[in-house]
Amino acid sequence: MSEQAFQLIEGSLSRRMQPAVMSLEQKAPTKEEIDNLFKERITPETNLPPMQPLFRMFGVPCFYRGELVADCGRAKSGKTFFLSILMACTQKNQVLALERLSEEPLKVLWIDTEQSQQSTQEILKDRVMPLAGIEKLDETQFYAFNLRGQGYQHRDRMVGVAVRSIKPDICIIDGIKDLMTDINDAVQATRIMEKMMALAKETNCCIVCVLHLNKSEQDWNMRGSIGTELTNKAFEVFQCTFIEETGTFKVAHTYSRKQKMKRKFYYCVNTQGLPEELSDYREQPRDLRGRWTREENTTKVDPDINMLQLFTTAMEGREQRKFNEVMAVAMKKCGVPDSATYYAYFALAKEQGIIRDVVNPATGVTWVELLDNSLPF
Repeated sequence: MSEQAFQLIEGSLSRRMQPAVMSLEQKAPTKEEIDNLFKERITPETNLPPMQPLFRMFGVPCFYRGELVADCGRAKSGKTFFLSILMACTQKNQVLALERLSEEPLKVLWIDTEQSQQSTQEILKDRVMPLAGIEKLDETQFYAFNLRGQGYQHRDRMVGVAVRSIKPDICIIDGIKDLMTDINDAVQATRIMEKMMALAKETNCCIVCVLHLNKSEQDWNMRGSIGTELTNKAFEVFQCTFIEETGTFKVAHTYSRKQKMKRKFYYCVNTQGLPEELSDYREQPRDLRGRWTREENTTKVDPDINMLQLFTTAMEGREQRKFNEVMAVAMKKCGVPDSATYYAYFALAKEQGIIRDVVNPATGVTWVELLDNSLPF
């Protein structure tokens, strides 16, 4: 910034700050501070490197360099199985539905804070290596550390040490909650997410944060303040579910700032303890209360209906609204003929990332939230 431009900004600010004694928050910015601010300015002409996805699933790029990714699910929902597939694919071109985009293997860092050392080793030997089709891991490409027995401050410190020294293409932190004392501490949650974002940007690394969902069957949000921060900061979210009735695992791409996968990844575990893709699996639908519904009763959706316009109109300018109110407006003002058609539209809009339903655990009332998962790039 030129000296003349700085003097103009400084003069304008000082005229607005009338009190002779100013607090720290009111202190006039220095030239260095203004210069640092303008270094972060983005214009349509700013020369930025293109975004770099590391993998692709069902034709959709995913796991971008310099970004945070959330891998979430309830206990025993297949989160570590999905990570095993991901880690194997860093060494092999394609593993089940996941395809690596680079010709050369990727450098991976896995920090396990939840399982025993023996379990970490077994996953490497009995899952990752067989899935990758290799008998020995390349020690210059694959780094696994178990920090379960360490204090949270040491784990927090070691994450930064590991990422900065190893400089991986992708780093997996299983689980992110073990870097703090209380998952509901908003200050700690903000600090950890800021650190993860800074690490990802500084090292151009994709950082995958593993976190549990809330225990309630009606609450599909990630746990605690750290879950709220991760939801807000993550570039994309993968949600793992175990369908107990059929012994099937499901991975859904529930959120993305770029392109969301409409197709879900289903797999089972064979007798060797390895995942096998179920490409033709059809999940029996459920209603909003989690009850099974008959597939033959589902209503076909008119392909010409604009779901975003429909639900934006039905929300009547609100970001959140009770489910019954949204349905009433949709049927009265948006031309939805009956409740069955509305439920079909609602399911499709959820799949497209336009809305989501959230159940208040205290009252059991279902609310609809209008989402905006798109960015202009």
